[in-house]
Amino acid sequence: MALYGIDWETGEIVWKYHAPSVPFETPYSGYTSLRSAAIIADGKVYVCNDEHSPTNPLTRGWKLHCVNATTGAGIWNISGAMRPGPIADGYLAGGSMYDGYLYWFGKGESATTVEGPKTAITLGQSVVLTGTVLDESPAQSNTPCVSKESMTTQMEYLHMQVPIDGIWHNLTITGVPVALTAIDENGGSINIGTATTSAYYGTYEIAWTPPAEGTYKIIASFAGDESYGSSGAQTAVLVGPTEQQVVIPAQVMPPDYTMTIVGMGLAILAAVIIVGVLVLRKR
Repeated sequence: MALYGIDWETGEIVWKYHAPSVPFETPYSGYTSLRSAAIIADGKVYVCNDEHSPTNPLTRGWKLHCVNATTGAGIWNISGAMRPGPIADGYLAGGSMYDGYLYWFGKGESATTVEGPKTAITLGQSVVLTGTVLDESPAQSNTPCVSKESMTTQMEYLHMQVPIDGIWHNLTITGVPVALTAIDENGGSINIGTATTSAYYGTYEIAWTPPAEGTYKIIASFAGDESYGSSGAQTAVLVGPTEQQVVIPAQVMPPDYTMTIVGMGLAILAAVIIVGVLVLRKR
């Protein structure tokens, strides 16, 4: 039960796409059946797992598949056995046979933030710039944006009750890159660097040491990808002059007359004793 690409002129099979099944779930030698009607758009074939007489409950592991129409390589898939529906304006509709919901697939909106210190720093100090890149799609607003390689895992976690590390607990999701740029008071551009967000929290951070005094505009930019539209944000960093070191002059210590005073006291005491002795002798 596979999807085949056939050369129109020669009739030769150019490629074959298989969808592996959960072990022991189907009679098709480790594969799931691909029997639904396929829809082709933008060089991609959309097809889902189905049978002519499906069991109740439905077989586990059925998915909607997106396949490269030229090479037969799988591009992405998602749980739900969603029969592909209308495709328009860059969006695909699919109704899930598992839960009865209608899902829409396409680019989502993103929102980027950036923050710096709220008070001025002195020249030579480093700052930590922080922020977030979040998914603002209606179905999962204010959740972390993730890389296109992690999209299936993220969407199945958010909407299909699949663990965030996959059903086999062997997957790790990754975030998206954020480029940070500083604009000085003369309009000069300084490349601060690129940070990668946490796929689990949507946050990022990067350290930077401003090269001179002045006010800098800090711009964070997420360029977007096949999954998200682009977004950006701006903040500011104020750098003041280096703090002047306070030099405390060395203090001259006064002479220590302790031993002199002790010596004089002993001398006086000795003189008193001598005088006392002489007085006693005269008597």
